[in-house]
Amino acid sequence: MEVDAVEQDALEVLRLVRSVKNSFAPINQFPPEVLSLIPGYLDDDVYSMDQDLIALTHVCRGWRDAFTSCPSLWTRLDCMDIDKTHTYIQRAKSSPLEVRLTKARNTNYLDAAFSLVVPHLRRLKSLSVYADTLPDDLRHFHCREPLLEELNIILYHHNNPTLDSTLFEGDLSSLRELNLRRVITRLPWNNMENLRVLNLRSCPSGYDLTRLLDFFESAPLLHTVELRDSIPNATNIPPRRIVPLPHLITLSIISDTSPSILLNHLCIPTGASLILRFQFDSEKSPLLDYLPGESDNFKNLSHITTVNLSFHPGDKFVRLSGPSGSLRVLSQWSRRGRDSYTVDREILQSLSPPILSTTQRLAILRYRHPSPNRAQVEGSPGFRTLSFANNLRTLTLSLCNNLTFILALNPEENPSKLALCPNLEELFLHIRPQDQFHIECLISMAKNRALARAILSSITMISLGEPVPDGEVLELRKHVAHVECRVGRELPAWDDVPCEGGDEDG
Repeated sequence: MEVDAVEQDALEVLRLVRSVKNSFAPINQFPPEVLSLIPGYLDDDVYSMDQDLIALTHVCRGWRDAFTSCPSLWTRLDCMDIDKTHTYIQRAKSSPLEVRLTKARNTNYLDAAFSLVVPHLRRLKSLSVYADTLPDDLRHFHCREPLLEELNIILYHHNNPTLDSTLFEGDLSSLRELNLRRVITRLPWNNMENLRVLNLRSCPSGYDLTRLLDFFESAPLLHTVELRDSIPNATNIPPRRIVPLPHLITLSIISDTSPSILLNHLCIPTGASLILRFQFDSEKSPLLDYLPGESDNFKNLSHITTVNLSFHPGDKFVRLSGPSGSLRVLSQWSRRGRDSYTVDREILQSLSPPILSTTQRLAILRYRHPSPNRAQVEGSPGFRTLSFANNLRTLTLSLCNNLTFILALNPEENPSKLALCPNLEELFLHIRPQDQFHIECLISMAKNRALARAILSSITMISLGEPVPDGEVLELRKHVAHVECRVGRELPAWDDVPCEGGDEDG
C-alpha cells in the first residue's frame, strides 16, 4: 500500500510538471475568458457542439478547468443521457437553460433525464420541441417562465394537435422568438410586447384573422414574420382596420391563395421587405394589388430603383426594390394549359409611372411575347414600360425576345420618333441562335440613338450559340463606346429568382 501511495504521488507530480510545461505554451497565455469563447465558433449542430465541447475539455488540465468553470457553455440540455444531463446541470450552476426535446426520426429524449431538469424550469431560457406529436411532458410547462426568450414547437406529422392555451400560464411577456409548425394555437397569447420574430408554418386555421391582427397589435416590436400556409381564409374584419408594424424588417407570406386578405389590414413601413409567394388562376397581374397606386398600405414602395421580372411559363416573379424597401411577388400561375403571354403583358403594363420614373435598373427574364411590327411598336407592352423609365441606366434582357425592346429603344422604329430611356447607359442581353438576325436591328438602334443624342455607353452580349460575327461587332462599335461579346450560358446575377421544383417544406 505504501508503494502504491508513493507511485500515486509520483504520478501526481508528473501531472503537475506537464501542467506547468503546458502553461508556457502560447495558446495558454490567453485569459480563460477569451479561451471560453472558442465553443461559440464550433458547428451549429447541437450534437456536434456537445461532442466538440467535451473534446475541448480533454486537451489538457488548463483547458478543462477553463471550460468546466464557464457555466454558460453547459446550458444546452437535450435530455438524451442521464449522466450527461446531470453533469450539464451541475456545471450550468444558475445560468438560464436551453432545453431541447426530440422524439422523432429515431431520436428520443429520456423521461428520466428530463425529470432532472424539471426542478430547474424556472430558469428556462429557450424550449425547442421536435416531435411527431406534442409530448406529454409539456404538462410541466404550465407555469410562468419569466426568463423564456425562445419557443420552438416543430411537429413532423400532419395530425395538427391543439397547443394548450395554459402553456406558461398564457404569459409570454419575455418571449422574443416564436416558431410553430403543424400545431393549432388560439392566438393571441397575452403580453407579447417583447416578441421580435414570428414563424408560423403549416399551422391550420385554429384562429380567425381578427385574432391574428390582435396578436400583431400586442407585439409592436415584431421585425421578422414568416407565415407559410398559416393565413385564415375568411374574415369579417371592418375594411378600415389597419394594424401598423412599425419595426418590421421582413414579412414573408407563402400561401396557396392571395395574401391580400391579410395585407389589406397591415401597414408595411418604410424600409421593410415584403415577400409574397402564392398561386393565382386569373389573367390579372398578381402585382396589381400591391402597387403604391393601388393601396395605401405599402409605405415601403415610395422609391423604386431596381425592378426584376421573371416570366417562367408557370412562375411569375416580380421584385421591386430601392432605398425605401422592397417587394417580391413570387406567384405560380395554375392555369398552365393556357397561353401565359396575357399575364406577362399584364405584369409589364401594371408597372406604373410612379415606379418606373425612379427605376435605374430593369432586368427581364424569359419574356417571349411575339415581336410587334413597326406599326405596332407603340402599342407593345415593352414600349409602354420603357416610355416611363426616363431615369433607367441599365437594361438586362435574359432569354427574352430581345427584338421587342430593341425596336422600342430605336427612335426610327416608332411613329413618334421618341428616344426612350434617354439616360440609358448599359444594355446587357443574351443572343440565342434564332436571334442572330436581331444584330442588324441592334446596330440600327445604336446608330439612331447616337443621332438622337441618347448614346449607349456599353452593350454586353452573351451568345448562346455561335459567336457574333466580327464584322457586326465592329459596326456596332462605331456607335457604342464599349462592346463586349462572348459565348456562354451564364445568366447575370439575379436575386431571388424562384427555383423550380424546390422543397416547399424544407
